[in-house]
Amino acid sequence: MNRNLKVHSFLLVFWITTGLILRLIHLGSKPIWSDEFATLVFSLGHGFRGIPLDQLIELETLLTPLRLDSGIHLRAVSEHLFTESNHPPVYFMLTHLWVKLFSNSGEFVSIWGARSLSTILGTVSIPMMFGLGWIGFYSLTVGQFAAALMAVSPFGVYLAQEARHYTLAMLLIMASLMCLMIALREVQQQKSLPSWFVLLWIGINTLGIAVHFFFGVVLGAIGLVTLWFWLLKLPRSPAWLGICQAAVGSMIGGLIWLPILFKISSSDDGLISWIFYGEPSQDFIEPLLRIFVWIVTMVVIFPVENQSLGLTLFSATGMLSLFGIGIYLIVQGQKYIPHFWDLPRQILIGTLLSILVIFLITTYGFRIDLTLASRYQFTYFPVVISLFSVYLSLVWQSPKNPQHLRKLVGLILIAGLFSSLMVINNLAYQKPDRSDLVAGAIAPTLSVTTPSLIATVYKNHEQIGEMMGIAWELKQLEPTRKPPQFLLAQKSGDPSIPVRTLNQVLSTISRPLNLWTVNFSAPQELEGQNCFQDEGSKSRVSGYYFRMYQCLPDN
Repeated sequence: MNRNLKVHSFLLVFWITTGLILRLIHLGSKPIWSDEFATLVFSLGHGFRGIPLDQLIELETLLTPLRLDSGIHLRAVSEHLFTESNHPPVYFMLTHLWVKLFSNSGEFVSIWGARSLSTILGTVSIPMMFGLGWIGFYSLTVGQFAAALMAVSPFGVYLAQEARHYTLAMLLIMASLMCLMIALREVQQQKSLPSWFVLLWIGINTLGIAVHFFFGVVLGAIGLVTLWFWLLKLPRSPAWLGICQAAVGSMIGGLIWLPILFKISSSDDGLISWIFYGEPSQDFIEPLLRIFVWIVTMVVIFPVENQSLGLTLFSATGMLSLFGIGIYLIVQGQKYIPHFWDLPRQILIGTLLSILVIFLITTYGFRIDLTLASRYQFTYFPVVISLFSVYLSLVWQSPKNPQHLRKLVGLILIAGLFSSLMVINNLAYQKPDRSDLVAGAIAPTLSVTTPSLIATVYKNHEQIGEMMGIAWELKQLEPTRKPPQFLLAQKSGDPSIPVRTLNQVLSTISRPLNLWTVNFSAPQELEGQNCFQDEGSKSRVSGYYFRMYQCLPDN
């Protein structure tokens, strides 16, 4: 092994190790939010429909779906998903097998164990990014910068610390992009694609859809890029036959899921209603601004969520300054792009633009705003990292560039590392549901002599996940105190129904009583129940707004 290869091998191991360490820090200590609870419950082969509604339930009953049951098999995972959720089953089935390594039957699932699957897959994305740069550009340096950026990417760390399926989907996106680059290079060189390669590409794409339906967006973008090269850029070649076979096979692999998608859309309980866009003519600029923010924060992010105005402005200024440095480095690197890099670079740029166009058409045309949630941007995250690594490598390698440009490249990587530390400590890319803060407010009011009730309005299993988060945190904080009871009051389209349900339940509980209403999106008229609001208890944190009432005995 020559010295250059040894150096590159050492660097790759260093990036993998760095990325793994970053992704493991505080992995099990962050609060669990509702989507993660969905992963846990469905992966264990349970569902949410067994949780009682419109009646008092104990904390242990609420957390029962988080216990492992060795008698439940994989088939139960897909059955509950297809009837209660809107996701394909592959990642949930993997999690079903994975979490059994960390807990025994009858025990609560290990949060660290459940998240560690995503962490490992997120760490594997580091050498995969190296492979994408190396295969696409025949450059070890591009591969190194791609691996380095992925290792310290705050967005990459954020996704890897979620008990969700995004890191596995990202790996398959990278694999499909590698296949696309190889296939179009074979077209350029007038070669044919071997059958095993075509079957492999079909398998990757089919598996990708079975992991996350948004993989279809990536396939649509790859199709547009391929069509553009076929019409305008590349000559006729035997490889086009293999590409067509891969396209048809992937399409068949995707169509298999159509009946499931129709079933999901007809039985959806409002789980994705929040992404339906309002009025594009009034908020035209907001989706564009969000895309800009998501792309910037894939590389660098400072604390801006739930911070003071001064810190928010300081962080935003720092991020914009680093964005300016990044653009400057791209402009400098553009001067030195070799001609034989044109094909892979155009593939990446075309894929990125195609995905963004699909997002914007969906947002403005169908009023389904895919820019609202940062996690949905996983579809083009590997493309952004790969493209940026190309320009950083050109700046780094060019002997004509002054030394300060290398320092700026180093600054970008250091800023990424700092950003990842912010994510690890929940100062950036914060968990959407801060159940730890809610539990911290409720715990001091728990008493052996005075019962407590936590009530919310039920619309779908998202609210069950929110209550599970509070129950889980209270179980960790105050395991010796008398736990509260919970009430999930169904709304059923009429905002007065949850209030009536709450009043009926309150009439059956002894007084005094501490009542906490959490995300209770219904008018609360509790004076008739002799319940009076504690003015100092009203609060709002990420994912929750809550207040406490003291319910007194009748005179």
